[in-house]
Amino acid sequence: MTFRKLLLCVCVLALLLPVQSFAGDVESLLEKRSAILWFEGEEFGELIIGARAQFAFVYVDGALSEAVVKEPGAPDWLRDNIYYYGSKETRKKALFIVRLRTVKNLDLQLSMIKIGTHTLTPEDVLTNKHYVPVGELPPDFSAAFAVAVPLAAVKGTTRTVSVGDYGTELEFPIR
Repeated sequence: MTFRKLLLCVCVLALLLPVQSFAGDVESLLEKRSAILWFEGEEFGELIIGARAQFAFVYVDGALSEAVVKEPGAPDWLRDNIYYYGSKETRKKALFIVRLRTVKNLDLQLSMIKIGTHTLTPEDVLTNKHYVPVGELPPDFSAAFAVAVPLAAVKGTTRTVSVGDYGTELEFPIR
């Protein structure tokens, strides 16, 4: 192998390694800032039985926002909603991305979703209102939308997120 080919291989590897580490950063940050909730589902060991839908609540902060901007391979649902972070709509508010995937028919209203002590209203939604899934949703439907919640509603290190009577805890990362 000539010196020129060896140098080319080293340069290509040097370019690829940072991209892989960003992907790991985004995945790691997402894991620490997310909570999964099964609506009308019952746990049976590692199985979820009878669920209508799965909801994922993602807390967006500066670290996650920066990592997504630097990561060209970040998922579209995340990239499309992360840019609200730091906008005038999120002043004195916490940004969350709500993802959902239906398993059965689901009649969803924003007022069913609660983050901390705040029940969502149409005014909390930052994503284009035409893309927010409300009303009767069919099976195998998925969507993601961004919401801004008043900081007073999500004080502390752990917040309860819920849909109807089903809830879970979302821990905020330590800064």
